[in-house]
Amino acid sequence: MVERFCAGSRLFLGLLLLLYLYSPTTHAFYNQKSPLGTNTNEIMEEDSSVPFLDLFKTSLPFEHAKPLTKGEVRYDHNGWPIYLGAGAEAGTRFVNKLPAGTIPQGYYTVLYDGQGKIEYGIDATLVESHPGKNIILLAPGADKEFSAKLTIVKTEPNNPIRNIRILPPGGICSGNPFQRVMNASQCTGNDYLAFDRHYDKIVFNPDYLRFMRDYKVIRYMNMSGITRNPMSRWEERPRMDQATWGGPEGVRGAPLEMMIELSNRLSADAWFNLPHAANDDFVRRYARMLKTHLNPDLKVYVEYSNETWNGIFSQHAYMKSLGLQMGLDTEPMKAAYKYYSKRSVEIFRIFEQEFGGTQRLVRVMGGLTGSKGMTETMLGFGDAARYTDAFAIAPYVFGDDDALRQARTVPQVFEIMTSSKYRYSLPKVLEAIREQAAITTKFKVSLIAYEGGQHLVDWKTKTNDQHPNMLFYSANRHPQMETIYRRLLDGWKQAGGQMFVHYTSPRTYQKFGSFGTKEYITQPDREAPKHLALIRFMNANPCWWQGCANAVRRSTPRSVSELTTLESGALPSAAPVSPIEAPAPVIPSATPAPVPAPVIPNSNPKPIAFNPITPPVVNDRGYEPSIHPLTPTPNTGISITKIASFDIAHEAYTQGRAVARTVRDMGNPWQGASTYRLRNVVNGTIRGKEDLASIWQVSWDYSNLYLRVAVDDDRFFRENDKPWHDDSIEVFLNTDPRPQSQYDGLHQHHLIFRWGDSTITYGGYSARQHLNAQYAMKKFDNSYVLELIVPWPSLGMTPGMGTTLGIDIQVNDDDQGGLRKGKLSWNDKRDEAWRNPTTLGGLILER
Repeated sequence: MVERFCAGSRLFLGLLLLLYLYSPTTHAFYNQKSPLGTNTNEIMEEDSSVPFLDLFKTSLPFEHAKPLTKGEVRYDHNGWPIYLGAGAEAGTRFVNKLPAGTIPQGYYTVLYDGQGKIEYGIDATLVESHPGKNIILLAPGADKEFSAKLTIVKTEPNNPIRNIRILPPGGICSGNPFQRVMNASQCTGNDYLAFDRHYDKIVFNPDYLRFMRDYKVIRYMNMSGITRNPMSRWEERPRMDQATWGGPEGVRGAPLEMMIELSNRLSADAWFNLPHAANDDFVRRYARMLKTHLNPDLKVYVEYSNETWNGIFSQHAYMKSLGLQMGLDTEPMKAAYKYYSKRSVEIFRIFEQEFGGTQRLVRVMGGLTGSKGMTETMLGFGDAARYTDAFAIAPYVFGDDDALRQARTVPQVFEIMTSSKYRYSLPKVLEAIREQAAITTKFKVSLIAYEGGQHLVDWKTKTNDQHPNMLFYSANRHPQMETIYRRLLDGWKQAGGQMFVHYTSPRTYQKFGSFGTKEYITQPDREAPKHLALIRFMNANPCWWQGCANAVRRSTPRSVSELTTLESGALPSAAPVSPIEAPAPVIPSATPAPVPAPVIPNSNPKPIAFNPITPPVVNDRGYEPSIHPLTPTPNTGISITKIASFDIAHEAYTQGRAVARTVRDMGNPWQGASTYRLRNVVNGTIRGKEDLASIWQVSWDYSNLYLRVAVDDDRFFRENDKPWHDDSIEVFLNTDPRPQSQYDGLHQHHLIFRWGDSTITYGGYSARQHLNAQYAMKKFDNSYVLELIVPWPSLGMTPGMGTTLGIDIQVNDDDQGGLRKGKLSWNDKRDEAWRNPTTLGGLILER
């Protein structure tokens, strides 16, 4: 048995290339004159495009699959559970709510390495069990959908279960990778390749390849997982040997190797989006891998991030912050556009250097269809247009949200979509396309579409069947939708638009939209009017612009011995990071390098002036003995006023852990945050809430953990050389999922904030690497408030739904000088948190 990932990406890509040597007839493609491209989907267990043969590659990572994973579970570097505590289980979903027909019904082979026991559930039933191999029956349930889970209930610590592969019945004939067959009798000669024996060569779902082969360009934005993803360094990119590439936003993403291989097999030009925080070394290595391993006859579309103008994405705040800090403009939005333009050009120049020119490159900037000013600003900033080949927009048609909420029939939906009185109707969108074409012509760049199609979605709905969602689904299934699409595409061509990349590959219709060209990968064409419109347009309109219809030559595949070694230490070391690469540690940055005068969103538009952090000198007494001159507390702009009652506590718990909700309002990270009260007196005496009271709040996004602590205190003292003996707040964080009774110098962080101090004091047992935390404090008459932002990278964590960490909040009270009089704690009941992490409470990230 070939172990697919144990040898790393070098061996894996070599094995992939063997398929071309084994199957020389795979060079017949159909997309060379196509004027259309398609977007990929996010890698998730509910993606009905099912790109990979191995279903496990799109499953939820075990550590993010709560409550299927429960108890004490330890993982290796690749996410495989290597230890299960008493009663613990490591579970995941590997398919979820896929319509019947999406994948074959039948007997699937589950292969794995190691020793232990796996159980299956929902629509998966164990049929046979052998060491290293299970046979399961997978059939849609009564809901006519596939949903299935697996759970590791036992694993041998010295040889844990790992390298799980879930493979469908049947195989392919080696001469036709686009068609699945059930057995060797359907192939001629000896060219049958069974999925369970040749999965390491086949790799991709044949149904997916058959669908994708009609498109000339594949945009990998979703598949690469760059949206709201804080990765900045090359080492943080998705890897071939990870247990799964699925998961929540900010975690999921396919390795670059897989996207290269897909484009090579389809002979499709590849469109890549670079992460918003990627440094120059990341960009250079990315470009170098593409230059080395992508078929040299294929073009590379390169775009910086995705929709950086869109306020719902963290990359927008990143652009705005960097643009303002660099003084590119005093107006925040224009500053964001100019920073995006500036960084795009820097990335284009790196790609040009690595590719030795621009012949294979299409350098893309992206903007908003209805904003001419944005296009003018981005292309007109400096000499940006000189280094840009195309400006991309997203021509979406829907009409008007309010009008659609009033609709009661499908004909009414189409009337709204085509009425010129609505801003996003078909006539208005076509008018906007013509206006954009005039601007791009002026700047001598092409107009292309990075996304486009219908956009019937109501973001205010909470359930899939809430009005008007059911109406939207029906409209997308109606033949009239094909007419809408044909009119949009015809108008696009007439206006001078060039490559149009539809959004998106097959995906189910939900409250989040009905964007799939089909609802599932094997849906019959006759049931998919949008797909019919795209195919018919492609057939009737071979691409019409210069350079598009050039025949792509199918190069002779390189042999394994000729394969250039992939990254992983083979590339030169990174050059020093320039100031342009060093993003500010503000929402939504993930780069730990501090930048002066950062800004935090809060309900007051004035920025909070964060205190600079000076790393303390820690000695063996456990704390830094320091006394700083008392200075007036600056006006930080914190919006909170004196808490009227410290009895308020909207406490929420899951599995015994406090709950951190995602930030609902980027202008106020505390809106809707869970609030917890400190109730444990763990040292000295506290005479009721009139003497001392405290509450704390928590929220998160994919860049930062946000903490706020409010303290009501009748007296304030600041005179001791040990800050914990004065009025102060202590914050404890533990990122080690295996609770230990001692600090290990790596995973446990102990921060002390004394009112009036200008630095953080770290406990003597705290992690040696201090956090790149940003904070502000404000004192009122009888209270003080701490607001704290901790970037996830400084904790060494990648956040996601279900991520857990240890936490405690404690407040010291000094009423008369000298030693402290008392201490409140949220979870610790013995005043041991400063030296024993097991006394901390738990925190779980939820939506």
